Amino acid sequence: MKKIAGKISFAFLLLCLPYMVFGNSGPVYWQGYPSAEILSIEGDTPIAVKKENLIFDFSGQGNNNYTISGKVTAAYDMVNPTNEAKSVQMAFPFVGSFKDFSRNDIVITAGGSVLPYDIYIGDVVDSHGDPRVKEKEASFDFAGIVSTITNELYNGSNFANDEKGKLYTIEVAPEANQRINIAIDFNFDFRKTKVFTNGFNSYEGDGEKIRIASWCDKPEVLEIFVLGEEINLEINAFTDGELSKKTDLYSYQVSEQEAEVKSYLMKFVKNNTRVNNDSGISETQLYNLYAGALDRYLTRNMGYSSEHDLMAQEYYERIFTLVYTVEFPPDSEKGVSVSYKASGTMDKRETAKPLYTFDYILNPAENWSDFKNLNVQIIPPKEAPYIVKSSIEFKKGENGSYTAAMEDLPERDLSFTLYENKKITLLDKVAGSLHKRFGYLYPLVIGIIALVAAPIIITVAIKLLRRRNI
Repeated sequence: MKKIAGKISFAFLLLCLPYMVFGNSGPVYWQGYPSAEILSIEGDTPIAVKKENLIFDFSGQGNNNYTISGKVTAAYDMVNPTNEAKSVQMAFPFVGSFKDFSRNDIVITAGGSVLPYDIYIGDVVDSHGDPRVKEKEASFDFAGIVSTITNELYNGSNFANDEKGKLYTIEVAPEANQRINIAIDFNFDFRKTKVFTNGFNSYEGDGEKIRIASWCDKPEVLEIFVLGEEINLEINAFTDGELSKKTDLYSYQVSEQEAEVKSYLMKFVKNNTRVNNDSGISETQLYNLYAGALDRYLTRNMGYSSEHDLMAQEYYERIFTLVYTVEFPPDSEKGVSVSYKASGTMDKRETAKPLYTFDYILNPAENWSDFKNLNVQIIPPKEAPYIVKSSIEFKKGENGSYTAAMEDLPERDLSFTLYENKKITLLDKVAGSLHKRFGYLYPLVIGIIALVAAPIIITVAIKLLRRRNI
């Protein structure tokens, strides 16, 4: 009995080990963001939707980090019931990042012809789908989204668009293959002076006294852009990271020139980010994005910001809004469609295999004068061919796709979850608990538990048989 008790204790110990030990096994949760219906920018429009065919096609899906993605197509039969021609401005909001954004992923058509569109940049999305929040809401502030559709230049609180500052350019050249840590000290009053630096990888601040530094093993060009009162630069070089061992094996040259905020910032964006002319994003939208980010960091960091603050902007998930115009002749119907790539939320917090959830916001459809006949089709991927949870009832066809047809909009926004099995079983949940604790080692743990448990089961069975024989 002591041996059996010891084996049981060992198995129990395995189950109780904290899963953080195996934290390098990959994430158990990867955020996805909802898609949404197109909306009319004008609040009062006579245009009605006679029918919508909404298709989620994951048959040719590609991996997007740790989740899956697919092509979503929303095709509308729209009606202009009036006896006047209507020029209707429409908007399609979606969540994405600059690093993943591609015009090739989005196609907008009207009457069978591809439409041009303008791109407007909105706020960063940082709250939806927090894995610590049990109940999540897939909703956008559409009034706020529409308010971002503007071509007016950003009006900063720390600078004006046409304000001129002084640009210090420091050309540094190490000698004799010497690797140096160039350090620049200066004082400034953040109430009177704003500072932006480019090319430095170290920052120390103590009140108004600042030290910035950068390692150089070849000639480098560093920049300090100053708005307001001028600053005095003290330049030294060191051979260590602690900036305690000075060296003279270098040369440098400082040049000064006047530069306007907008022109300097746009030159920085062009030279230091992956945003290019093919993105189709206007210079005004780009300036507004980066000027807004610079303004926030100058406030947050008491008058100081660096290139790292701005370069991070292309990685943030944010709301983009595509705006286009559809022409409707009097008393006419026209087909309008939007196709794009969407990614789901991957969740392995409760199961060993991932659940993939997709949210689609339907409430912008209420923006039209009428909306009828919503048809939804889901073509699942091979690795997750089953819907295990959804906000509406679907029927599965012989080809494996799911369909639903509704005469009116459902009361709730559309949400569905894909999984590799037809149901989430107790065994799935047990495997998920083990996976959470042991990461990719959980099959080995299951094997060990089986080896430990098998002799116990056999011993208990033999004892029961013996008792029956007695």
